Amino acid sequence: ESNEKQDLEIRIINVIGENIFVEGKQQFVGTYTKQINLAEYPKAIYFLEIETDDEVINKKLILQ
Repeated sequence: ESNEKQDLEIRIINVIGENIFVEGKQQFVGTYTKQINLAEYPKAIYFLEIETDDEVINKKLILQ
């Protein structure tokens, strides 16, 4: 959720550093919701990375 306009880049990265999903939002404000189908990818650990103007947020995703 963003209370002020900012550019966002949303990425899902595999354990060897390859981007498997990338989406950018320009001058975004509000709540961002997105469903991403990872069924075609192997069961493994992935990383969700959200880069804003001010910070980078990282979360671990475990696909089972």
